[in-house]
Amino acid sequence: METRERILACAMSELERTGIENFSLRAVGTAAGLTPMAVYRHYADREALLTAVGEAAFAEWERRIARIGAKRPTAWLRAAGRAYIEFALDQPARFEACFVIRTDVERLYPADFAAGRSPVVTQIVAKIVAAQSAGEIGAGDSLELAIFFWAELHGLAMLHRAGRFAMKRAAFLALIDRAIDRMLET
Repeated sequence: METRERILACAMSELERTGIENFSLRAVGTAAGLTPMAVYRHYADREALLTAVGEAAFAEWERRIARIGAKRPTAWLRAAGRAYIEFALDQPARFEACFVIRTDVERLYPADFAAGRSPVVTQIVAKIVAAQSAGEIGAGDSLELAIFFWAELHGLAMLHRAGRFAMKRAAFLALIDRAIDRMLET
């Protein structure tokens, strides 16, 4: 593994271990077995490293979405919603880098999404439009519906992360499946 990649991997681990409040280049360097100056040769500052973390996290999120093979729009939306929650459960640091902390990579509603700068939201919007055309989802602005869909899932993920659900993973995922079904009802 090259030095830059090792630093990035250690940054993900540090973010997961300490959270954003205690995230530092010095700690990342120590974890990578490097001096702080060696880290600075690859990343100008904490913000540059967080940007790289955000880019890597979004790339992983987009790879997860790309693996969805469902053809029917509502089946694809169900799989995408489930993938979002599994991403939060399985890769909390990457999830946080995508959807919780500021990394200068995140997209902002509405302009970035309307302009198609989010590959995942663009796909969600397209699936909503297709489901609406098939009569599987009620009428409404497809971008707004996509944001509402994401926001409900995000809220459930954040409540779970905060320890507000006293249930095992399988029970929580079953709850998520029911929530998605309700969101997709016409």
